[in-house]
Amino acid sequence: MVTAIHVAGMLSFAETMPLTSENIARSLNTNPVVVRRIIGVLTKQGIVKVKMGTGGGSCLTRDAKNINLAEIYEALDEGSIFEVPQFDEDFHCEIGKIVRPVLAEILQDAEESLKENLAKTTLADVIERVQRVIAEKGNCGARTNG
Repeated sequence: MVTAIHVAGMLSFAETMPLTSENIARSLNTNPVVVRRIIGVLTKQGIVKVKMGTGGGSCLTRDAKNINLAEIYEALDEGSIFEVPQFDEDFHCEIGKIVRPVLAEILQDAEESLKENLAKTTLADVIERVQRVIAEKGNCGARTNG
């Protein structure tokens, strides 16, 4: 999810600076194929649009302040973050068969709370916080030789 938020955040600047999947991949220290895969997922969910051909590229479909992190989380559709394998009815331990569904319910509630909190934070909020840290550190925290 962190990678998808990073990609979406960079795409929010696509109107003002040219971005290729290679540029974004360098920022993420990953392969451009990973970036293209994420862009594809975000496109299917209507968060990103892609223009093919010369001068093409990707950009957000709406302003970053109108995209919340829960949308990005759900677009990835990676399943539950708390996967609780269940035992078969013929499993030998009755407590084992009971505790797993109880834990699954508790963890599902925790994941729902996570989604609710992510829905309160927009992509613009993330960008603003990043820009604040950059301003505090100066020049992206880069060190100069000399």
